[in-house]
Amino acid sequence: MNRKLTTLALASVMAITAGCATTGGERDYSKSLYLRGQFAWWDALPEYKVKKVDNGLYRTEVELKADGQPYEFKFGDANWTSGTNCGYLSEEDKDVQLNKPVKANCSAVFENFRFTPPETGTYGFYFDVRGETPEIYIDEAN
Repeated sequence: MNRKLTTLALASVMAITAGCATTGGERDYSKSLYLRGQFAWWDALPEYKVKKVDNGLYRTEVELKADGQPYEFKFGDANWTSGTNCGYLSEEDKDVQLNKPVKANCSAVFENFRFTPPETGTYGFYFDVRGETPEIYIDEAN
């Protein structure tokens, strides 16, 4: 009986963490991942679907207004599926600054990232799964 419980527990952990697996590039997030946030009423809109820019690196752009207020956002699929519902990993990763990667948790529920744009403009939002832990970062789009 203990062996069955151990096997079941191990299978559950593997299923939960599989959505953030980064080795071998098994998953192509450009088929299902969106930048979702206040700027889109949290909808999975086609214009915010990520595009692959390198192995394990995905990007989309958003035009934001600088009004001193932070925008909340996450990366997620159309159904907020566990494993593709990516918010911040810990409190120090919550507030995103330009060009400074922060760690993501792809089984997040309420852990929305926050970004306060320094000026009105278009920003690139990156989802990076090349390392052991997924990261996100933002830059100014050209």
